[in-house]
Amino acid sequence: MSHGIFITGTDTGVGKTLVAAAVALALKKQGFEVGVMKPVETGVPPSKTGQSDAARLRAIIDGEDQLGAICPYPFALPVAPLAAAQAERQAINPEVIRKIYRLLSDRYDHMVVEGVGGVSVPITPDSDVMDLMAQLKLPAVIIGRSGLGGINHALLTIEALRRRKIPIVALVLNQTHPTRSKIMRIQERTTIDLLLKQAGVPVLGPLPYRSGLSKRFRPSVIHLSRSAAITKLVKLILSFGRRSR
Repeated sequence: MSHGIFITGTDTGVGKTLVAAAVALALKKQGFEVGVMKPVETGVPPSKTGQSDAARLRAIIDGEDQLGAICPYPFALPVAPLAAAQAERQAINPEVIRKIYRLLSDRYDHMVVEGVGGVSVPITPDSDVMDLMAQLKLPAVIIGRSGLGGINHALLTIEALRRRKIPIVALVLNQTHPTRSKIMRIQERTTIDLLLKQAGVPVLGPLPYRSGLSKRFRPSVIHLSRSAAITKLVKLILSFGRRSR
């Protein structure tokens, strides 16, 4: 398989798509052929597939792959993948995802794969996102909140991945809310300081909060792809790929 990375999160709504798109664009700007994949996505009614995370990832790199390959399992209900699939009387087959990933990865220098929810979210009755990461043999980039609650979620995610022996490239902290008050700024600063000491992996960020992201996705991604945090993250990803050969 080609070099790839799996963008996962400590929770839902932490900025996985934003970071995945920025990483993919930054790699492309360096001259690499880049493929993207969001194997499972929920909350995507058939009438709005063009507004899905998978569609945004494809658009940001001007990709030509079919949306059905980038996201083989889209579901309308905005719930956990297993529940969303069951609501439509479907079943997610990780082997189908693995085969499509291999086909795509043969075409590209790098693959950027975005997960769904957190690492323990079930995708079948007996497998979760971590199982998918292990099957694809991809190291993880974790996206987490920089504010209150970010420490617990990040450390639990790191511990879970380590138990499964899934390599971690970095933890990227994101401002999911504006830090308008003094106490919120203190909460963020202490969260970052403690994770720098306890995470045991490179900690990057925080990425700045962006309002109205759904309407300004492309310019936000372009700006973020040039930031110091994403530049360093891409260097870590490339370095990790060389070490794992």
